[in-house]
Amino acid sequence: MSRLTQTPLESYTLAHYAVDVPCFVCEGGNRHDAERCRHCYAPMALTYQVTDKRSTKPQVLAVIGPRGAGKTSYLGMLCDSVLRQQDVSQTVARGAFSVSLQQQVISRLVRQKFPMATPEDAESWNWNHLQVVGSNCRRTRELIFPDISGAVMEREFDDGASPITRAFLKRCTGAIVLLDTQRIDRGDPTPDFFAMKLLSYLCEFGTKRSESWRHKPIAFLFTKADRSQVCMESPREYAETYAQGAFRQATSSLKRFKFFASSVAGASINLEIDGAPVSLPLRVEPRGIREPFDWMLNQLG
Repeated sequence: MSRLTQTPLESYTLAHYAVDVPCFVCEGGNRHDAERCRHCYAPMALTYQVTDKRSTKPQVLAVIGPRGAGKTSYLGMLCDSVLRQQDVSQTVARGAFSVSLQQQVISRLVRQKFPMATPEDAESWNWNHLQVVGSNCRRTRELIFPDISGAVMEREFDDGASPITRAFLKRCTGAIVLLDTQRIDRGDPTPDFFAMKLLSYLCEFGTKRSESWRHKPIAFLFTKADRSQVCMESPREYAETYAQGAFRQATSSLKRFKFFASSVAGASINLEIDGAPVSLPLRVEPRGIREPFDWMLNQLG
C-alpha cells in the first residue's frame, strides 16, 4: 500500500506571511496574524481599525504620570464616565481590548481597592480606542491612548533608551500629565521634577509645527485632590504656588496648556501592611474626571 498523499499547496497563505503589516503606533513590520506588535506590543487590531476606509483619522493621546500618580485609576474612571454617560456626544469603545482597563479599575474600586500599578512590561499595558460622535452625528473622532507605566517613562527621561516610546510620543497630538497632589502637599518635589523633565524631553522633538510639542495641547491634572480644597477650586494657582518649576516651564515653552484637578475617591485611608504603605478608597466619588478630556477634545478641533 502506498503511503503517498496529495496535499494542495496554499500559496496564497504563504503570500500573506511574505508581506509585513506595519504597526499603527511604531510602524514596525509584523505578520498578518499577529495579535500584538512584536516591537511596541500595541494591539494589531488598532492597525486594522484605523486603516478601515470608513474610519476617520485617529488622534493619539499620551496620558503620562510618575509612579503612583493614579494614572490607571483616572483612565479607568474616565472610560467608564464617557462610555456610560451619554450627553452632548456619544462615545463607544472600539474593540474588546478597549473595555479591559475600565472593567479592571471599576471592579477593584467597588471592592474598595485601588488598581494595581501598571506593569513595566509593555505587553501587559492596556490600550483604549474610543469613537466619539458629536450631537449632530456629522462629526466622528477616533481617540487612542494607552496606559503607559510611570516607571518606564521615568527611566526614559533619564536614559532615553527606548525608540518605541519616542516614536509613540512623536505620533501623539496632545497629552494629559498627571501629578500627585498628596505627594506635593507632603513636600515631595518628585511630581514637579517629573513634569519639568517631561516638558524638556518633549520640547526636543523637532522644530516643525506638526511635530513640535510647543504647539500641542497639554493638560496638567492634579490627581488625588480630594483632600486639597485649594487645588480643587483653583488648580492654576495651586500649580503656581506648589509646582513652581512645572508652572514656569509650561508658561515659557507651551502655547496651549491648562491646569485641572480631579479625584476618584471621595475619602481614602492610608495603612501600613507588612511594612508597606497601602491606600484604600472608602467611597468612590469621582470629581473633575471629564474636564481635562473635554478640554482636550476642544483643543484638538
